[in-house]
Amino acid sequence: MASKKEKELSFEQALEKLEEISDELRSEDISLEDSIEIFNKSVEYYNLCKAKLESAKQKIEMFDPETGEVIPFEEQ
Repeated sequence: MASKKEKELSFEQALEKLEEISDELRSEDISLEDSIEIFNKSVEYYNLCKAKLESAKQKIEMFDPETGEVIPFEEQ
């Protein structure tokens, strides 16, 4: 479970942590146990990024100039 401090990371900070973990996992000097622990941590950062993207998506609205309506963002 992500700590409170980790939940306060920005999307960019969490993504940077994922990139660091990716580099670390590519290292030849890492044990299987450490790899598994690091991988599990990466899942937490991934979920944090995903949640932040979902939250941002819910806040996005689009303006339809033809109708003058503001409509929620929908994925294409």
